[in-house]
Amino acid sequence: MLEGRIDAREYIQLIKWLVVREDNQLLLNLILGQLNRVYWSFLTPDQRNSIAPDLERTLFHCLNDIAEDPSQKKIFFNAFRNVTITSVNLNRLSEIWSGTTTVSKLRLSERDRTSLAAQLAIKLPERSQEVLDKQLKAIENPDRKKRFEFLMPALSSDEKVRIEFFESLKEEKNRETESWVLTGLGYLHHPLRIQQSVKYIRPSLELLQEIQQTGDIFFPKRWLDQTLSNHNSARAAKAVRDFLEANPDYNKQLRMKILQSADMLFRAERTLSPSL
Repeated sequence: MLEGRIDAREYIQLIKWLVVREDNQLLLNLILGQLNRVYWSFLTPDQRNSIAPDLERTLFHCLNDIAEDPSQKKIFFNAFRNVTITSVNLNRLSEIWSGTTTVSKLRLSERDRTSLAAQLAIKLPERSQEVLDKQLKAIENPDRKKRFEFLMPALSSDEKVRIEFFESLKEEKNRETESWVLTGLGYLHHPLRIQQSVKYIRPSLELLQEIQQTGDIFFPKRWLDQTLSNHNSARAAKAVRDFLEANPDYNKQLRMKILQSADMLFRAERTLSPSL
């Protein structure tokens, strides 16, 4: 599929065939991870909207009717949560989050409900503030509450608030808890927001050397991954290429990290350019 020999929709059909038959949880995680990547990066919005109802139906069937082991149910639930975009299943997820609907043997921790609330805040922007406020009140663990307060601006439906969050990351003191920063970047660059978040790519690359100097050894690559991994447009690819062309003497190690993190972006751009 990455080489263009089969269509992304064909590959998703194969994955749908596999997930109802595979019992090994390591393989399920691998397969569903590939599903998430292909679904968000290698389909046009129209293609995604076309296949979403049947794909969501398949995943919920696996969650509700096939999986018996609670840990396997969690695997299918996470996949279902991540890909769902139809109103009927967003409503179903909302009811699971609020507790008005339950799935047999599916046990959601406080962390799980917080992750679900984040997805709902992005996918239901008209309810974003309501969901975020309710989830914040529901979090009992003080460290998780503090983390969620940090992330709320990145989840906001107000683009100005999200811009302010990104600008705040330019200050070293706001990057101290790197895991929080990376999660926030993931929310800024959620696949449903890539048209708005492409503007963060160039300034994120311009911050990279400072991030290398002030952060953990693994932070620069993770920063790049969270910035680039959900993008698939020619605009995003151009932002990366323009930065590299403008900095021909850029640090070689960081240049390689940029190219590594942008690899899937470049592949998706080549796949989708004729369609977009």
